[in-house]
Amino acid sequence: MNDIFADGIRSIAVANGVARIELLQLRRGESKNKLDPEVTAVLLLPVAALKDFSNQLAGTLEKLDQAAKARSAEARGAAVESALENL
Repeated sequence: MNDIFADGIRSIAVANGVARIELLQLRRGESKNKLDPEVTAVLLLPVAALKDFSNQLAGTLEKLDQAAKARSAEARGAAVESALENL
């Protein structure tokens, strides 16, 4: 199995029942100070699997959002506790 890192998606095209998702990586261009997007891989998925793939991504994003909200609430609680201790 090969791991593929992607900084983003360039495009998604559907043809003949297959979704083709072009994955981008940021690479140094001729100018060392600039990163240019470059297609580094194409993810091929049957259209039948695309809905499940999308649902799994959406579920993961929801979990990440909930975790971020929980961390934010914990940080606010700690700040309030610290402020009360300093009174």
